[in-house]
Amino acid sequence: MNTHNYLVRVKDEHWEDIQRVMTLDNSSANVIINEGIRLVVKEKLQQMSTLRKNRNGLQNMVSV
Repeated sequence: MNTHNYLVRVKDEHWEDIQRVMTLDNSSANVIINEGIRLVVKEKLQQMSTLRKNRNGLQNMVSV
Protein backbone atom coordinates (compact mmCIF):
# COMPACT_ATOMS: atom_id res chain seq x y z
CA MET A 1 0.00 0.00 0.00
CA ASN A 2 1.34 3.41 -0.96
CA THR A 3 1.25 6.15 1.63
CA HIS A 4 1.77 9.87 1.52
CA ASN A 5 3.59 11.52 4.39
CA TYR A 6 2.16 14.95 5.09
CA LEU A 7 2.94 17.21 8.00
CA VAL A 8 -0.12 18.87 9.45
CA ARG A 9 -0.86 21.33 12.22
CA VAL A 10 -3.68 20.16 14.48
CA LYS A 11 -5.36 22.51 16.94
CA ASP A 12 -4.88 21.48 20.56
CA GLU A 13 -8.61 20.98 21.10
CA HIS A 14 -8.81 18.61 18.12
CA TRP A 15 -5.72 16.71 19.27
CA GLU A 16 -7.27 16.29 22.73
CA ASP A 17 -10.41 14.89 21.08
CA ILE A 18 -8.28 12.48 19.04
CA GLN A 19 -6.50 11.33 22.20
CA ARG A 20 -9.83 10.73 23.95
CA VAL A 21 -11.07 8.63 21.03
CA MET A 22 -7.73 6.77 20.97
CA THR A 23 -8.25 5.86 24.61
CA LEU A 24 -11.86 4.78 24.17
CA ASP A 25 -11.43 2.99 20.85
CA ASN A 26 -7.91 1.63 21.43
CA SER A 27 -6.84 2.86 17.99
CA SER A 28 -4.00 5.04 16.75
CA ALA A 29 -4.15 8.71 15.84
CA ASN A 30 -3.28 7.74 12.27
CA VAL A 31 -6.31 5.44 12.01
CA ILE A 32 -8.64 8.09 13.44
CA ILE A 33 -7.31 10.80 11.14
CA ASN A 34 -7.59 8.57 8.06
CA GLU A 35 -11.16 7.60 9.00
CA GLY A 36 -11.96 11.29 9.37
CA ILE A 37 -10.50 12.04 5.95
CA ARG A 38 -12.64 9.31 4.36
CA LEU A 39 -15.77 10.69 6.06
CA VAL A 40 -15.08 14.27 4.96
CA VAL A 41 -14.37 13.25 1.36
CA LYS A 42 -17.55 11.13 1.23
CA GLU A 43 -19.64 13.99 2.65
CA LYS A 44 -18.17 16.57 0.26
CA LEU A 45 -18.81 14.31 -2.75
CA GLN A 46 -22.42 13.84 -1.63
CA GLN A 47 -22.86 17.60 -1.22
CA MET A 48 -21.43 18.28 -4.68
CA SER A 49 -23.67 15.61 -6.20
CA THR A 50 -26.75 17.09 -4.51
CA LEU A 51 -25.86 20.61 -5.66
CA ARG A 52 -25.35 19.36 -9.21
CA LYS A 53 -28.71 17.55 -9.19
CA ASN A 54 -30.50 20.63 -7.83
CA ARG A 55 -28.87 22.88 -10.42
CA ASN A 56 -29.79 20.52 -13.27
CA GLY A 57 -33.33 20.22 -11.95
CA LEU A 58 -33.77 23.98 -11.89
CA GLN A 59 -32.33 24.31 -15.39
CA ASN A 60 -34.75 21.66 -16.65
CA MET A 61 -37.70 23.46 -15.06
CA VAL A 62 -36.77 26.79 -16.63
CA SER A 63 -35.96 25.46 -20.10
CA VAL A 64 -39.39 23.92 -20.68
